[in-house]
Amino acid sequence: MSFSLYRCKTEEIILHGEIVGQVTDGESTQPINAALLTMSPSNDSTFSGEDGKYIFKSCIPGNYNIQVSKYSYGTEKKEITISSLETQKIDFTLNLVPVLNCSKINLDFGLDSNSQAFIISNVGKGKMSYLIETSQNWIKVVPSMGAITDKSDSIKVIIDRTGLSENTYKEIIEIISVAGREIIRDTINILLNGIMDRDGNYYKVVKIGAQTWMAENLNVGKSILNTIEQKDNGIIEKYCYNNDNNNCNIYGGLYSWAEAMQYNPEDGGIIGTTQGVCPDGWHIPSGHEWGRLRDYCGGYQNAGENLKETGTIEQGTGYWRFPNFGADNESGFSARPGGACNSGEIISFKWLGYRGIWWVSDWDWPYWVVYDTRESPQAPPFEDGSTYACSVRCIKDPPKNK
Repeated sequence: MSFSLYRCKTEEIILHGEIVGQVTDGESTQPINAALLTMSPSNDSTFSGEDGKYIFKSCIPGNYNIQVSKYSYGTEKKEITISSLETQKIDFTLNLVPVLNCSKINLDFGLDSNSQAFIISNVGKGKMSYLIETSQNWIKVVPSMGAITDKSDSIKVIIDRTGLSENTYKEIIEIISVAGREIIRDTINILLNGIMDRDGNYYKVVKIGAQTWMAENLNVGKSILNTIEQKDNGIIEKYCYNNDNNNCNIYGGLYSWAEAMQYNPEDGGIIGTTQGVCPDGWHIPSGHEWGRLRDYCGGYQNAGENLKETGTIEQGTGYWRFPNFGADNESGFSARPGGACNSGEIISFKWLGYRGIWWVSDWDWPYWVVYDTRESPQAPPFEDGSTYACSVRCIKDPPKNK
């Protein structure tokens, strides 16, 4: 019988420490709830509780930095050293600082507005100085700098359209302010010649006669498979042709009539009043409004060519199928053939590149169709539209009486 003895290597045992403490308001001395504490270089983080207290557990001995922050307060930092089996108590005091608040994040000047305003206010404590810079020299702000404590300043934004094209513009103004030791930069979007939907998509618009139309198909909402039914669930849902999001980016989304109307009843007035999935200040067009567009653009035999984008898919110059007879887009409506989807069947998409089909707010004549020939509105391409999804073009509400 024999025995073998081995020498075992002793592993180093690391004894951890912990940090506890409280975060309080420097003026009232009251606890601050939900202050964020971050510790580096370990990248640990935690929040203070309702009593202002916090804890970092199982900290490896060493040197650390802890930073504490909360909205409307200045940040506070401390350097600490943690030893084995030690509990350190580190308290933090935060002081209120000036905090800038803007009444708007978008200023939409549309096609013809040259002047708008927004409000700057201080929702923190102390005197706040600000400076406003513009991304283009054709944007002017008055005043461009100032200081506020407990009042608000009205800022006027003026657009000089001289030399600007009819293309859409997305620019910014930047508001620079100081909060404690930090320089804060806030931006407001400056939008021209278009309209923004609730998802932040920005569309070109066009005046055709006395009407103002979107010059692109609507593409708002969450993309779902066409095997999933669009429902009245408080979420705008769209189908993308062949379930391909790229088709939505080119041709817009496809919506059932009920989804487009956001489950409102049919609207058979001369001027539509149902916003549906359209942006604020816009609505689903009525049959009368579509008819007015058709007549202004030359009637049944000529409206199609005046409304359609030029070029063909085959030639690599557009989105219509050959031959796209007579298309000159003289109106600027820029019609694209988004086709349709039958959500009552599995993968039943039709007419992409051949037909643009848009909803009308009155169900007696719910579709408005442009083909790849000279003709514009014809008989609906399907008898029962209850399961179909089509494109949406929105029209601007008429001015309100003051």
